[in-house]
Amino acid sequence: MAKILVIEDAEYLAQGIARILQLEGHEVLIATTGRQGIEVALEQKPELILCDLAMPEVDGIGVLQAIRHEEELASVPFIFLTARAGQVDARMGLQAGADDYLTKPVTGKALLDTVQRHLERTTSLQVEYKQRLSELEQSLTYALPHEFRTALNGILGAATHLQVFADKLTPIELRELGEDIRVSARRLLRLTENFLMYARTDFLANSPELVEQLRQFVTEEPSIILQDISLMKAEEYGRTPDLRFSLTALNLHLAMPTDHFAKIAEELIDNALKFSPAGSPIALRTWCADGFFWIEIRDWGPGIPPDLPQRIRAYYQPGRILHEQQGVGLGLILAKRLVELYGGSFNIGSPGDGGTRVLYRLPLPHNQWTREDSNL
Repeated sequence: MAKILVIEDAEYLAQGIARILQLEGHEVLIATTGRQGIEVALEQKPELILCDLAMPEVDGIGVLQAIRHEEELASVPFIFLTARAGQVDARMGLQAGADDYLTKPVTGKALLDTVQRHLERTTSLQVEYKQRLSELEQSLTYALPHEFRTALNGILGAATHLQVFADKLTPIELRELGEDIRVSARRLLRLTENFLMYARTDFLANSPELVEQLRQFVTEEPSIILQDISLMKAEEYGRTPDLRFSLTALNLHLAMPTDHFAKIAEELIDNALKFSPAGSPIALRTWCADGFFWIEIRDWGPGIPPDLPQRIRAYYQPGRILHEQQGVGLGLILAKRLVELYGGSFNIGSPGDGGTRVLYRLPLPHNQWTREDSNL
């Protein structure tokens, strides 16, 4: 049962609504002015608010704006009560940020159905929030320290070996130790770069003027860049023969920095290599259509959970402990964010014949727009 605040200047109507809700077991608070409603809400922290739209002094929209500015009340379901059946009032309330509206006179069934629906939605969101918080805590307490410690231990171990046995090591052993240091350092560098870039995309998402400035940069021949990055990553995994290329649209450019385009490709190709068995193909395809440059990356690994596309977020890495995966779950959300930052779209799924398919597109400059697939 919930604590519900009814803000209604017609006291008889407020009392009638309160009785219906109280019969369902809810605790009901009543305020007969907008100003009083704000004060009660701030003091009592209700779980749902029913508010008359048309009131003297402070109207319903004024109450809503005051409520939404309070962090503890910002997500509380807010439902307007309007005496007029016109859609103008309803739209005005919803555009102001209300969750729903009811037209007076309110029937008991409509009132209870609406209240119950929004309370259930709030409960569902709270459950999801707690789950995400648990995942974040797990990643930050397990994955992050583990990743840093693994990389640093690799560097420290090789350096210690060099120090202790410097006079006895053969050139081959020296090269092997040097390679161990290089691999660990690159792992640490990539982890650090991903954190910094993720924080930057978080900032850029709210700064469209800065994104426009970044679109003044140019990525030339993106298909060739994709091919080079694929070959480089496949070599790290010893899987160069597994690559399959079908690259068209070779001589074009995109309005975005090259390092951002390369980061998208690097993270997605690394995932395809990491989560598919050696010897299985990794297919990469590019083409142009409908004013966009399209990229498809396909592997034939175990596929992804059905709900993963709705759960892509920072530090989320399903099955990390079970499958002993490396990383902290930033790569996929970072790639998705960068694609969308430059006006593209991103899709990931498991086709019927297995594996994982990532399909994303980036807009072409207008002078390269074409309606049909092109080799440009």
